[in-house]
Amino acid sequence: MKKRIFLINFVIFIFIYVYLTQISPIVPFDGDDWRYIGALRIPLPMWGVWNPTRVLPETLMSVGGYIAAFIVYPISKNYVNSLSITEAFIIALFIIIFLYSYYNLLTKRFHFSEKLSIASEIMFFISFFLLFKHLNQPSYTGFWTVDLSCAFFYLIPGLLNASVVMFLESRDTYLNDLQNSFEKGLVILVLYFTLFSNTQLTIILATYCFFKICQKLIDNKWKINFSFIKFISWYGCILLIWLGTIIFDLNGERSKNVQDTNSLSLANSLNQVLHQLKIFLENQNDKILIICLSTIVVAYFFYFKKHLKINDFNKSSLISLLNIILLCLVSSILYLIVVYIKAGSQYVARPDAMWPVIFFTLFAFNISFIFLANYIKLIKIMIPLLLTLSALIAFNFNYHQIYTTNVPYSAETAKSVDNYIINQVRKSDLEGKAVVKVKVPLDQDNASPNVSTSNWPHSYDMATWMQNTLYSHRIIRSRIKIIFEPDKKVNKKFYENKNQQPFFPLE
Repeated sequence: MKKRIFLINFVIFIFIYVYLTQISPIVPFDGDDWRYIGALRIPLPMWGVWNPTRVLPETLMSVGGYIAAFIVYPISKNYVNSLSITEAFIIALFIIIFLYSYYNLLTKRFHFSEKLSIASEIMFFISFFLLFKHLNQPSYTGFWTVDLSCAFFYLIPGLLNASVVMFLESRDTYLNDLQNSFEKGLVILVLYFTLFSNTQLTIILATYCFFKICQKLIDNKWKINFSFIKFISWYGCILLIWLGTIIFDLNGERSKNVQDTNSLSLANSLNQVLHQLKIFLENQNDKILIICLSTIVVAYFFYFKKHLKINDFNKSSLISLLNIILLCLVSSILYLIVVYIKAGSQYVARPDAMWPVIFFTLFAFNISFIFLANYIKLIKIMIPLLLTLSALIAFNFNYHQIYTTNVPYSAETAKSVDNYIINQVRKSDLEGKAVVKVKVPLDQDNASPNVSTSNWPHSYDMATWMQNTLYSHRIIRSRIKIIFEPDKKVNKKFYENKNQQPFFPLE
């Protein structure tokens, strides 16, 4: 049976990898991508820098860049494609670990059958596509990010935090039972990179730890004794470190920059955030969202109607987890609203920046669904049909996913533009020049070299980051000075037609 579970998860991993490399590829394209894919930061939280605590994203992404440049590229002979497929492999790996953690939770903690658990894992995976699916138009997914760097800044920290939460819940007393020094070291290593990843996403682990402490306090009849302190010690330490990361980030350059540029009143900022929250909800499929919420309500109804007649510890503990998930969901929404009032309302409409909300919503739905399936025979019988129909809807590719390159252009276009820019730099480097003027697309009509961040995604300061990356990856021999010159001729040469024909449905 273990071989079968491994095989099924391997097939899911292959599908994810094909999706990220062929169906909806993630390609380094904008200034942030080229900034973080080739420069490795000190793997420690640093006071006062631009991103004080984003240790995981700013090390993992560049490590992936090194693997691509020094291992994959010599074999493939295609530099940009090597970066894309290597980083996609890392993202796919975190997604499959996340999905397996969910399966592991169902089998280890709640002792569901392996068949029902793997079916629920597949449904969990599909639901991340189904929630945002709009037929016959481009759609988001629960794994969508603005660009490649945001996959490492938002999605991967979210996946890691969620995986840690599900792992800890699958072994309720695991942290207190740790005896082996090496295993303790591994736990500290994982928690270190989990907490020092992204303070928007670490709310997943922070809220879970907080409500686990509350749950234990209630179970202990509000008595604070040695056994209670011992149980919550790990959770308490995690919360304290998390609060430390918040303090670090509030004193970072990025936070200060945001505070200086945000001149709106609190009322206006809140109004904008709520408007963007409405857009975030509109991006979802309202029918699927209603089904998710209805399933959660029905699970509670079934539990409260039957729990006096059925003495089932497993059922009670599952509902107890559902309580924590929903409390985490509400807390995450409130936390992110507060954060984005300061950081900028535009984040609220983005699935990657709101990933904790997506995760807790779909986690609650799938826990409720398997709860009902375990006790209602008809639902269990219908699972093969439900999975098949859900997959056919979720993976309908009549329209592309909304592009992840920060602009409405395909991955093929992004690769062509990348190669065009890189080839200009390499040619000048081989000629021994100290300076090269590089033609890039004119992405903003008001682009000005006096504003280094203008002409996004090919901003003027991207030239500096691309020089860093190309040199560290040994694509160029020297740190040649690159100067970007936006030119509309490049747009005409590479950017595809925007006036596309509509899709004509079969029925």
